[in-house]
Amino acid sequence: MQRSESRRKAALSNFSDEGIEGQLGKILSEFRRKTNGIRGSVIADGNGLTVASDIQSGVSPAVLSAMSTLIAQSGARVFENIQMSGPSFLIMDGDQANVAVVQFAAGDVSLLTLVDRAANLGVLKLEMKRTAARIAEALGLAFGTASGISELFIITKAGILIRHYSDSLRTDVDRDILSGMLVAVQEFVKQTLSSKAGNLDELRYGTYTVHFVRGLHTIAAAVAKDMDAEHVKYAVSDALQDFEDRYAGILPTWNGDVTEFAGVDECFEKVLKT
Repeated sequence: MQRSESRRKAALSNFSDEGIEGQLGKILSEFRRKTNGIRGSVIADGNGLTVASDIQSGVSPAVLSAMSTLIAQSGARVFENIQMSGPSFLIMDGDQANVAVVQFAAGDVSLLTLVDRAANLGVLKLEMKRTAARIAEALGLAFGTASGISELFIITKAGILIRHYSDSLRTDVDRDILSGMLVAVQEFVKQTLSSKAGNLDELRYGTYTVHFVRGLHTIAAAVAKDMDAEHVKYAVSDALQDFEDRYAGILPTWNGDVTEFAGVDECFEKVLKT
């Protein structure tokens, strides 16, 4: 615990570094361009000081940063008083605009966004969490729960295992059996509910959830415990898209030779740190 606390403080001390500020500013500007209705965003540290900002209106970044920390801390205190786990996303509905906040890194960092009232809040929530995960990665900090993704299977739609990452399964037999089972379960559900539209997106077993993400040629199955489903699916979806783009010339006619996917781990490194 002390070691992780030291790492977090060391990362936060790098906020003044020009390279980090530039990288964070770029993440915020990309977030604004991709999401309709955003007037500006700030990243603040646990003391309410501005780390990076991308503001299009006349509002002071310092004011928004102080607000961000105050809102996040107040929200956490409310939930603590009713003996419930704190919120991962907070929204304040105003007459002229909405304010949304995501806090992470054990409360040391928060992302605040000032957004038009007409903006789609569902999309905003997803994109803010996605952006917060990118900020955490840039700073070398944890995002989401500590439990993380325990298994990640990358499978063809025909059920052939391409790559498997695990903190428990160790043998090829385990991998092949489980990957085949995951495809079989999806096919069973599809045939059983053939009259209904949709796909199997989640499969729960005890405290674990299997999240299915589909690409053009492949399926990713991520086994996670106590993690936000939207965050898992966004992270896995990004990685799977990267994988399919990188090997677009191989996947349509792949013959089962996994050596053709040299460098595949680069696509899924970020997911494994989730």
